Amino acid sequence: MASSTEVNVNEIIKELYNGSVKSIKSVVPVEHEFESPKISTNPLSVEYGVLIGYSGTFKGDLLIQASHSVFSSIGEALYGMQLSAEMLDSFSGELGNMLAGGLSTHLADAGIETDITHPTIISGEARLTGFKRVLEVAIHYKRIGDMKMSLLLNQ
Repeated sequence: MASSTEVNVNEIIKELYNGSVKSIKSVVPVEHEFESPKISTNPLSVEYGVLIGYSGTFKGDLLIQASHSVFSSIGEALYGMQLSAEMLDSFSGELGNMLAGGLSTHLADAGIETDITHPTIISGEARLTGFKRVLEVAIHYKRIGDMKMSLLLNQ
């Protein structure tokens, strides 16, 4: 029989996943398809993305990663104009804020308290470690490319 702590952590992970998917669907106005989620303990390799930390009932991070062109295309879909190269990091951080805020609202509605950090842009060859496990979901956007959402879990 599973302990109440395990059940609680599994319930939080389920809400994290559901809230992340809901947030992406409501923020990104591009036709998409989600793959099934995968759990891993392997380090993550990141070329470009935005990382937002969470604290409160659980501790972890939300990582959204995609190519520069995918972030740029999402910006164009949201704002109706192309983003300059100088604006891409700023937009990527703001997109991360919108997604994390949507997730945080979903979690609050489920009775899970959270605080989020400022977005951190990761650009270049980075390797992320230091988490217990990661829940990864690949998202395919027709006509613009792929994005990966990763929930880095520390419990």
